Amino acid sequence: MIIKEMTKEHLDEVIEINNVSFTTDAWNEQGFYREFSLDYSKKWVGIEDGKVVVYAIFWCHGAEAFMMTFAVHPDYRSKGIASYFLAEVFKFLKKENIDYVELDVRKSNLPAINLYKKLGFKIERERPGFYSDGENAFVMSKELV
Repeated sequence: MIIKEMTKEHLDEVIEINNVSFTTDAWNEQGFYREFSLDYSKKWVGIEDGKVVVYAIFWCHGAEAFMMTFAVHPDYRSKGIASYFLAEVFKFLKKENIDYVELDVRKSNLPAINLYKKLGFKIERERPGFYSDGENAFVMSKELV
């Protein structure tokens, strides 16, 4: 897999992955375009077979990053792509002096929770009613070493 910084040319594929990955709380097209005007937004894509198969967007402030959105195309799930991609992105973040990463995940999203735990994340707390359908979120965090 080739990992590179996201550009606007990747957005059609990124938005497609977003739309098939999230039934509620999916980002809209305007949200993705807005990220390119934010200095603190760091964006990456993973390319396999000539197409975007995974993406992640982080907001970075000081030595901390918050994962705003992340998804793998359904056809490429359960193949180790997510683990590899995020591990590599964390190396990029560390090079930018980021020491701590935080994210929100649906309490019911066990595959994602297990992925994040495998990558060293710990559940810090629960956010009641965080998602638009009322579901709670776990806040998970990880120190980058």
